[in-house]
Amino acid sequence: MQYSTHLLRHLRFTIGQNIHRHRSKQKLPLRKLSRLTGVPELLLDHYELGKKEIRLDEMLKIACALGIEIRELIG
Repeated sequence: MQYSTHLLRHLRFTIGQNIHRHRSKQKLPLRKLSRLTGVPELLLDHYELGKKEIRLDEMLKIACALGIEIRELIG
């Protein structure tokens, strides 16, 4: 099954918004999330803005650091 570019962009944007929402709710600075996950701060920023596609392993690290399940980032 081939996904449309539009759908992938929408998913990338949704994941980014959810990362930002959960991080903001916890008052967790990007710098600290970066230290907790090992994901560079600039890359986290790109994920939140929907500019970069996020790898599954990094999504798992972020969800774990935020204390949430991965489905909360996707949905």
